[in-house]
Amino acid sequence: MLSDIARAGQRLVTVGARGHILYSDDEGNSWQQAQVPVSVTLTGVCFADDRRGWAVGHRGVILATGDAGQTWSLQLQGHQVASALVDEARRQQSDLLDSAEMLVADGADKPFLDIHCAGTQQATAVGAYGLVLRTEDGGQHWQPSLAALRGTDQRHINAITAAPEGLYLAGEQGGLYRAGSDLATVQVLAEPYDGSFFGLLTSADGALIAYGLRGHVFRWQGANSEWQQIALRTTQSLTAGALLGSGAILLADASGAGWYSQDAGRTFRLVKPENQFSFTALTPLQDGSVLAVGLRGITRFQATDLE
Repeated sequence: MLSDIARAGQRLVTVGARGHILYSDDEGNSWQQAQVPVSVTLTGVCFADDRRGWAVGHRGVILATGDAGQTWSLQLQGHQVASALVDEARRQQSDLLDSAEMLVADGADKPFLDIHCAGTQQATAVGAYGLVLRTEDGGQHWQPSLAALRGTDQRHINAITAAPEGLYLAGEQGGLYRAGSDLATVQVLAEPYDGSFFGLLTSADGALIAYGLRGHVFRWQGANSEWQQIALRTTQSLTAGALLGSGAILLADASGAGWYSQDAGRTFRLVKPENQFSFTALTPLQDGSVLAVGLRGITRFQATDLE
């Protein structure tokens, strides 16, 4: 199983189960296996430029690469995450100290679920129980956000994306959150339904698209606007999404079907890839097709289906 995919310049890098990281220099036609120091499931990957990036996964693992994903080093793992939370709660004399100490007592099994790269020195990792950590020095230090623990009520955070006004987070129980770029504040933006959200993306016209359980998609144009539910003819959970170079949006569901929008996420139509299986991530290719990764590996949505 593969969980996520990102670009490092012209290279594609995908991460997945048992610590597997693969990279391709020919738009996904052939793949090589990276050198990775862990064997846990990896859930998210991002790159700040064509060489430097991070990957996250189960047991609080954060990995870093400086050679476009060919080799990786361990920057953080679960017991360090829990200890950092306790240290930060004590430093701030926070009422969240008991919660932080409970995470330590529970063990080092809390997963990170997504990561966002803001630059070669800045990245933000999000995960279970409201865990959010940020680095501003290339990963030498990872600072936990107590504001995220409080703002999310310690609910799982499944996805993170950036916009000019800050960071947006999406998670379980319909939680959508807005955070300052420094993570000093994390506030509930909306809870438009009571199911989980699995992903977020920003449309070409600046709208925020959130998608999740049982075909639920919501669109938000920004301040002073309401969240609009978008009708899809499916009850399958939406598990992956991408903004394409044309400005179109492609979402994918747990059955392996795609949902394609050419109007910034206001309406979607059904499209199908070469092979259908449950997808976890999408990325556009230079020829106009879209690479999809998931439960059974890698496939494509052909450009002719996305016109």
